[in-house]
Amino acid sequence: MAPNSNPRYLNYPDPVELEENTEESKYTNPPANNPVVSGLTLEILSAVISNVGFIQRLFWTNADFGVFRNLKVLERYPNPCFVPSIVPKGPDDVIASGELDAVQAPADTAFYSSADFVKLYSERKATPTQIAQRLLDIVSQEPHTAAISQVIPDLVLAAADASSKRYATGATLGPLDGVPFVVKDEVYMHGYLTQCGSARVFDKGEGSTSWCVKKLEDAGAIMIAKVSMHEVGSDTTNCNPVRGKTPRNPYNRKFYTGGSSGGSAYCVSAGIVPIAVGCDGGGSIRIPSNYCGIYGLKPSAGRVSISPTPNLTPGNGVTGPMCGTIEDLKIVYRIMAVPDPGEATSSSFPVHRNPLAPLTAQKKKLIGVYKKWFDDCSPQVHKIVWPAVEALEKQGYEIFYIPSIPYLSIARRAHGLSIITDMAASLNGDVTGLTAPNRVLFSVAAQTPAIDLLAANRVRAMMVSHFASVWQKHPGMIIVTPVVPDVGAEINEGHLKYGVSDGDSSIRSMKYVSVGNFIGAPATNSIVGYDDDTSLPVSLMGLAEWGKEEDLLGWSAEVAQATGLVRKRPANWVDALAL
Repeated sequence: MAPNSNPRYLNYPDPVELEENTEESKYTNPPANNPVVSGLTLEILSAVISNVGFIQRLFWTNADFGVFRNLKVLERYPNPCFVPSIVPKGPDDVIASGELDAVQAPADTAFYSSADFVKLYSERKATPTQIAQRLLDIVSQEPHTAAISQVIPDLVLAAADASSKRYATGATLGPLDGVPFVVKDEVYMHGYLTQCGSARVFDKGEGSTSWCVKKLEDAGAIMIAKVSMHEVGSDTTNCNPVRGKTPRNPYNRKFYTGGSSGGSAYCVSAGIVPIAVGCDGGGSIRIPSNYCGIYGLKPSAGRVSISPTPNLTPGNGVTGPMCGTIEDLKIVYRIMAVPDPGEATSSSFPVHRNPLAPLTAQKKKLIGVYKKWFDDCSPQVHKIVWPAVEALEKQGYEIFYIPSIPYLSIARRAHGLSIITDMAASLNGDVTGLTAPNRVLFSVAAQTPAIDLLAANRVRAMMVSHFASVWQKHPGMIIVTPVVPDVGAEINEGHLKYGVSDGDSSIRSMKYVSVGNFIGAPATNSIVGYDDDTSLPVSLMGLAEWGKEEDLLGWSAEVAQATGLVRKRPANWVDALAL
């Protein structure tokens, strides 16, 4: 990193454009050579692998993680980048006055927003306490219980009663007062256990609530429940055999919600709450948001503080909002992203806009498409997402066809090694009490030599510098792709009891999302259509320069306007406001 290469930022990388001049630099997909293992076979295999070192090393080698140490190009990048925290110096993402246009979020009648709750309370048609009591009843019923990890009714009703009193006296706290939300089981909250979707207890709830959740509570929002996730966030389906916590997709119960923030996505998609907190180390906000037809924002690395929660994937993971509407995504993001004075990176970010300030977008509208990458998806996905790109062009966006993104395939593999070693380190190498797939995954990850981990993070430094060069040449450009290459992830009923080890499917599902995590740049998904055969939603993803979350929020609104999509409620929609 070269801290002064861009005066608008702290820690901005030296922009160095890569060339596609070696076999390793070309776009390819890894060979599908990992077996799918489940059931009793997986249980037996996990017992062997987690105790036999040479078999662990064999699996590690088979994943081809040793490729990084031999990359000649890394000779130009001697310093690894472990956490890509690149921080804008000025307010509103250092965009000068006069370079932005106001953007109106389209009216959305399919999903309730926080404004609908506030209106109900303000008109004295219901109180936050009444709504909270209704939601406590809803989350105790099937099929919703699979999405719920822990509920403490006394805490919920105490927060609701306090909000009801504020409405009665005219002393409300703002646009989220009395609005219900849920929190992924990865995030610490006072009074609640944190189990990260496992049978283990990582935190007993005796300490402080995480900063970003506390900001929502300070704004009057009512936390309804801790919600389920893929065990320790290790995959993208939310298949979780622990206590049967595998919620089914609200649009089609034969499919997963996506993960690892699957419980968060389910609760918003099913109408139980309008907003949720998720975490994203390899697409874990954007993938379930895509599958469940809601909006999710993965912020820049370090922007949203989760202190005192330890980050399960410190090199890749962030926390952000998942909402039914773009307007709520804006409000919740701005409140969650208030700088935390007790956290070094978060406190370096500028104070954000008023939560109710209008959405904006850059006047120069530019999207980037790397066609070889974009087109590497199923025909079902492509026929939905590409017309959205064409619709943006008709709305005044210029399309820049990126000639190549060298070493993109290498970066995807480096991200994979980085995130599983992050997780293994977070567990201190202890796989006791985890399900069979994770005992296998983290036992293998623990075999990573330091030289290979350093090489993977030198790949990160290389990619951060390359993307800096892309945005230096094309300021304000939003790089667009699908979120995932396939429509949904179908449930194999036999996997729900023991879980499944399917490395090839996991790698494929992160084809588009992992880059944002690896380089620390913000990304969001915007719903653009529904698959005719499955009824599942499909989204377009935008990736922006570090610190440009506001650009992405405005872009999502413009995507909705350009496509004119009329959103659909899922089959098991819950009318949370019907008393």
